[in-house]
Amino acid sequence: MTNYAWPVVDFGAYLDPNSSPEQRKAVAHAVDKACRHLGIFYLVNHGIPQELFDRVRECGRRFFQLSREEKQKHKVASDTRGYVYFEDVEDGVHKDHNEGIGFYPPVNSYSNGLAPNADPISPDARLPTVPDALGEQDSWPSDEFRATSEEYQTHLLRLHNWLLDAIVTGLGISTEAQNWMHKPALSLHFNGYQALNKADIEKGGISLVEHADAGFITFLNQDPGPASLQVKDNDGNWHIVEPIPDALVVNVGTILSLWTGGQYVATMHRVVHCSSKPRVSLAAFIEPPFDAIVQTLAKFTTTGKHQTEHPPKPYGAHVLGQIAGYAK
Repeated sequence: MTNYAWPVVDFGAYLDPNSSPEQRKAVAHAVDKACRHLGIFYLVNHGIPQELFDRVRECGRRFFQLSREEKQKHKVASDTRGYVYFEDVEDGVHKDHNEGIGFYPPVNSYSNGLAPNADPISPDARLPTVPDALGEQDSWPSDEFRATSEEYQTHLLRLHNWLLDAIVTGLGISTEAQNWMHKPALSLHFNGYQALNKADIEKGGISLVEHADAGFITFLNQDPGPASLQVKDNDGNWHIVEPIPDALVVNVGTILSLWTGGQYVATMHRVVHCSSKPRVSLAAFIEPPFDAIVQTLAKFTTTGKHQTEHPPKPYGAHVLGQIAGYAK
């Protein structure tokens, strides 16, 4: 296990109206370079107020400090929403040991929550006219938790628009190519980790199993302190991602990798939490609308590391396919 000098991208130029085109291009180049390597980087000067950055994570901490009985009240019949507790033990060793609470916007079939044939300005347009494809709806622990989370989401969506512009610039593609991501879905997942015991650590125990995120981009807000997040390089070696105060960790999801024909790398990562102090992190997943058609850009269909073409299909099919894979 080694420490690695992950790229640090200062995003201030994209938020400063007085920045020159050259300054913005330099930021876009830094983002592009990081996404092509292992698909992960730190983002600083991201525009999210420090007080909010810490306060939203603290909401998760207070929730995880509740009794198991109280937390279970927020368990819902959904694969993406509500409270979950994982304790997968194999041969006496934890292979997946964490808890979380997730929030995902309504998804009615493949209409992204919009009632079929409804006037979009009608009060009835977003009534659940068909069952939600992802199950029951969010269960918020408190009004304060919800308000803080939604305030945080507002900042993240604004940041996403700027980051998407930087990605498009770095890729050298037309601005029209990004239109399908102009109205993204944003889901939140608060993660709670207790320390793995000594036996777990000696036998390779895991807090969160190795995976790549399904969406477009992930913004991770994590506790300061001992590093628990790890990323796998192209040779199969694992590297620690040390927390940097006030920085977001940004990683490429499988859909952004697909969109770029493998030019951008979907980050393989896991969590191994060894510290005796509980760890809290908040992952914000930027995803296409459920009914958006996902396909590789024409520019990248015959280029890129993988040189593979994927048949166009709705993003929802990707999500449900991944959920089905987890269930096996």
